[in-house]
Amino acid sequence: MGRWSTLVVDEASFDQLGQLDAGSISDHPNLLAERRLRPHDLYRRWEAQQWSADAVGLERDRENFRRRLPRTLRRQLEAAIATFIVGEYTGLDLLSPVLLGAPDEEDLVFLGTQVADESRHARLMFRIGHEVLGYDADPTVMLRQAWEKAEQEHRDLALLEGEIMRASAAQPGDYEKWLRCVTLFHLVTEGVLAVSGQRSLVRALGRTDVLPGIRSAFAAMCRDESRHISFGLHALRIGIHEGHAEAIYDVLERAMPLALALTDRLQPTSAFASTADGDRAATQTGAQSFVRGMRGIGADEAFTRHVLDRARAAAPPPADADLRSRRAAAPLERNAS
Repeated sequence: MGRWSTLVVDEASFDQLGQLDAGSISDHPNLLAERRLRPHDLYRRWEAQQWSADAVGLERDRENFRRRLPRTLRRQLEAAIATFIVGEYTGLDLLSPVLLGAPDEEDLVFLGTQVADESRHARLMFRIGHEVLGYDADPTVMLRQAWEKAEQEHRDLALLEGEIMRASAAQPGDYEKWLRCVTLFHLVTEGVLAVSGQRSLVRALGRTDVLPGIRSAFAAMCRDESRHISFGLHALRIGIHEGHAEAIYDVLERAMPLALALTDRLQPTSAFASTADGDRAATQTGAQSFVRGMRGIGADEAFTRHVLDRARAAAPPPADADLRSRRAAAPLERNAS
């Protein structure tokens, strides 16, 4: 791939994405968000970054999942993938109110690309669920199987998402209801929950050929999410500037403690990660992603601290080792940049 560059992830083919280090993949959402691109710029990137869910090779993944993975990592990966099976389908199922309420033509055109991405992601997760995890091939049955494995916070988030999306669908011209949808969908679900899961999974596998299809696929999904997150930050920045911060903050106060609890729990062990993969971007926590996002939209710092404190108060007491890890990470969360 040559020397490191911020363009490496942008220009990589699907196969090349699977060979990049976790840090390059993980930092891409941050780098893209910092550029503050407009929807038409994000659309152009979508045109250049296509890949096929049906073309992803999963034969080696299916063989190695049971034979070569440590049992603990296998269980952790299965739990994480089950979350994505539900999450990617739910994203597709509930995205229509975001399109209906799009404030202008550029927003709508970009959001059309996100529908295509969510379809591709859902199709891919159905393939992984059946071909690698051994779930039922019928998507309806598979979704029920994955839902049964879902953590309670994931169930609660899905129900909250349905509530907020239905309210916007009933009044598609209500701008604040649309901002509430974008807050939950782009900042919480994608900007914290999905991208944290993708980062941790890519890092857990390292630059190994044990699950090459899954690693490449999650790297490609992370690149797709980078565009979605950048769009959400753009829209919410405008919303706060125009005086709608309270609608955004209300959603975050309800949703973020659930999302942060999930990101803390669903972290696959980095059994195959190299030292080079262990940089800050690859290990960025959900809380740090949240802080970055809030700074990106110009949110009130006191409110950001309030949400983090509320999430910590709601979390169960961690084990001693995990507690030491969280205490060490706390200054980074406060100073994430």
